[in-house]
Amino acid sequence: MVKWCLSVSPAVGVLASQPIPSQSMIASHSNTYTMLSSDQNILVHTGTILLGLLCGEVVYRVYQLLEQWSHLGTRYRGSKTRLVQAVFTTRNYQHMSVAVLGILSVCLLATSENTGEVVKQALPWTIVWTLSRILEVFDFELDTQDILEESNALLGPGLAANYWFKLLKPLIEGRIRRKVTDFLRSLERTDIRSFNKLIILIPDNCDLRMTREDLEGQNIFNLGDISFEGLDQCVYWIHESAQDEESQDEDAQKILVLFDIPKILESAMGENRDYEDEDILEFRMRNVNEFQDTIENLMTSVDYNGNRNDVIFHHFMNTEERNLAAVIRERIFMEEIQ
Repeated sequence: MVKWCLSVSPAVGVLASQPIPSQSMIASHSNTYTMLSSDQNILVHTGTILLGLLCGEVVYRVYQLLEQWSHLGTRYRGSKTRLVQAVFTTRNYQHMSVAVLGILSVCLLATSENTGEVVKQALPWTIVWTLSRILEVFDFELDTQDILEESNALLGPGLAANYWFKLLKPLIEGRIRRKVTDFLRSLERTDIRSFNKLIILIPDNCDLRMTREDLEGQNIFNLGDISFEGLDQCVYWIHESAQDEESQDEDAQKILVLFDIPKILESAMGENRDYEDEDILEFRMRNVNEFQDTIENLMTSVDYNGNRNDVIFHHFMNTEERNLAAVIRERIFMEEIQ
């Protein structure tokens, strides 16, 4: 109910009636202001928590960076860039999510009249989240399973270490160039020249089992063995010319080659492995790249750096139409042109 009162207007000197606000009207306006203020507080509080959690995650990542620094020379192969990328990962577009959430928190805090005080209120959330992450309070078993599944991409370094110690290291220590040159000289033949490098052949499906008869069917012929630090490695020859290969001219020029097809890749990632079709190509590619990167990094050691160019990798499509002798010959010519 609205009450009215009479008042005298100084300008005209007449009586005018004006409404007097009732208690219900005052209460209504007060409730509206309270609701607006309450909604604003919710937005500011949400922005405060969000800012605190984001800052806490950043502090935790910095903590991880300092913790991993001791592994810089081993796990990250001396690369600070690789270390930073491992800690501040961009996998699953995390950097984009952080940027969006950061902008959102700033927008929410902008609705506050005292932004400085609100930022101080975010500090406890930062501390709580940082301690929770460091103490692994929110670790979840399914997260660990996902990490183990994704760690299949790290299969390559383990395979490379095995291959390095069992085969490649003895070959490099035995001086490939010198051994191949000495072996060729011992043959006393003028129709053969040597390619003084080890070619590591990597088929795209990691599956290439070759017996001596299979190799001869591919126009690759055995010449004998070279001893490397207690390890015997087969040496082969191929025709230097594709035309001579077709005619099988015994007097034609030949190339002495030293190559290997890592059986360890076939055992781990060959076609006999039970992997889903949609995953196998990416799985192989990642692991083969890790395999090659690890070996190349092992060869950068001071002890082997002078012989690192004695080993080359060659990737090829392993199809039924493939001629392995032609694959090797093509790579040899490519290397010699360079």
